[in-house]
Amino acid sequence: MGLREIEKKIGVKSAYKKKEAELMIKDLERMLENIRELRGQLKRFEKKWKKDLEKNEDTYKKLVELRQELGLPNEIGVYEWKESATFWDRVGGGDFFERLGVEILEKAKEVQEQTGGLMTLGEVVLLVNKERPGKIIAAKDVVKAIEKLVDAKLIPKPRTLKSGVVLVEFIPANLTEDQEEVLSISTRKGWISIEELMLKTSWTQERCERVLEAMREAGIARIDASYAEGKKYYFPALGGR
Repeated sequence: MGLREIEKKIGVKSAYKKKEAELMIKDLERMLENIRELRGQLKRFEKKWKKDLEKNEDTYKKLVELRQELGLPNEIGVYEWKESATFWDRVGGGDFFERLGVEILEKAKEVQEQTGGLMTLGEVVLLVNKERPGKIIAAKDVVKAIEKLVDAKLIPKPRTLKSGVVLVEFIPANLTEDQEEVLSISTRKGWISIEELMLKTSWTQERCERVLEAMREAGIARIDASYAEGKKYYFPALGGR
């Protein structure tokens, strides 16, 4: 094969690659235009039916599915992800904190069976950021959102245990002083045994068993018993298994 033929072949191949790239770009442009048009249709649809959407459960679910497919937030009427509070949000307590508060409530409800409705502030921050790779919600913004929930009387005011750990209640736990003491003592490990509780509190065995069993029945504690280590009470709210 001569030099001219080689150059011609290279030129044809290069032209083909260039044409292929142009076609790909055109395909992408068409896809983006379709997405823009679909978003526009979605906005018009939500604006038209806004008052009726939440009344129809099936329609609402399908709309949320569509939003997820388009990479949009689940909340109707919101078309951009807003992961941090603006200056005006912080000054005026804007919608960001209200949306974040609703999200916290929803996520806490999903894990309520495991946590018993109690979580440390640290666990709440981790829960909110669990499905946000690269988009981290700051702890101070989580605190502000929780304050919004408290102001709206949706949850009780978080309590600070003697250990310094802040406990958030998503259902009124009505903790007794004994139960609060147990949680404070168990903060570091997330669990405690009857024997250890007796040593640290000087309570009788009956009193220790009574308070721990009451916490188990309320869903706040879980039992793990083994022949070698005996009975242990774990507290999912404190990160216990």
